[in-house]
Amino acid sequence: MSINLTVNQFEDLNLFSNKNMEKVVGSIINKSSNGVLVNMGEDSVIILDHTEGQFYIADYKFDREKLSLTLENFDPIELVREEDQFEDKVYEYFEDEEADVTPLIESYKSDVLGQDKYITELINDAMSRKSFEDYVDYNTIKEAVKETELESASRPFFEEYVNRLETHPLTEVKMFDWVSPVTVSLVETENVRLVNSGTVARANELWKEKEFKAPFLEASKVFVEDVEEGVDKYTEVFESFPSVFFLDAADRRAMFGKALLADAELRENMDDLLKGLDLVFEKFDLKDMAEKYLSEAEEDMGTEEAPPEDAPAEVGDEDKGALLADLKKVAEKIEDEDAKKKLDALIEKYEKSMSEGTRADLVKEAVSLLSL
Repeated sequence: MSINLTVNQFEDLNLFSNKNMEKVVGSIINKSSNGVLVNMGEDSVIILDHTEGQFYIADYKFDREKLSLTLENFDPIELVREEDQFEDKVYEYFEDEEADVTPLIESYKSDVLGQDKYITELINDAMSRKSFEDYVDYNTIKEAVKETELESASRPFFEEYVNRLETHPLTEVKMFDWVSPVTVSLVETENVRLVNSGTVARANELWKEKEFKAPFLEASKVFVEDVEEGVDKYTEVFESFPSVFFLDAADRRAMFGKALLADAELRENMDDLLKGLDLVFEKFDLKDMAEKYLSEAEEDMGTEEAPPEDAPAEVGDEDKGALLADLKKVAEKIEDEDAKKKLDALIEKYEKSMSEGTRADLVKEAVSLLSL
């Protein structure tokens, strides 16, 4: 009897085959800072903690609908060297007065040293599949977190995002503690950007922020000298501060005008600059960028009356500030260059996003690091 399968069904069977799943699971485990996949069975895996030299056996579950993997029930494996056969050879050697020592040496090599050789080869084979190109030792961040008094961790939003990490997991395993279950998603789980009620108000105040004003004034000076190059500079600035796109033309002009007042040279050209900026927003690539950003934001937000059922919690300004302060405090304690670079990159992204509203993906990433 033949089995009828659609091409998609047949593709799924091959996609989730044991061979392919081992590649997926191995890739996830091997990108962690302290784990490497040694072997994989039907429902369990053997993982080596290569920082401590300890083997673990753990259960794994793959959710095909959510495309998520869970690793749990970590049991340490205690390796016991078997020496019974060698001991028998030793007894035989001493019982036989004319016994040759050569077989005893060979027995020691095969029965005792052979076991050590097998384990060494197993470890070397597993480690050969682990890439250290973008390796980050998250244990250094974990130690820095332990030494830091976190203000954000006691706030309600923090616990909400800790819980959200379970329902909407990250796409990587940072490190194993060999006790807590670990769930990771094969796809990005945060596609919602919440625009807080105060986003427009904060965009109106951008002229007060040096992080915005300095590059904006620099771009304006370039624009006076060379329009095309100035447009490129403005584009870079507004890509970093997309909340500008939520302002209507009048508010945007007023905010730009306040920023331009800070520079005597630009004040003389203010009228021409403001007219030029109006054209920049109406033409060139910036118009397309604004439309794209606003349409994506509208799709992501849905409506205020009917937000997505699994929408993340909105994080207020005070909470966002506390989270940022904690990230900076932890970063100051880190000496490892790669770990510090990782944290500094997150801080930069998070800082730029604060005026946009709630970037759930960045908040969740920050919470995951402060929860190590």
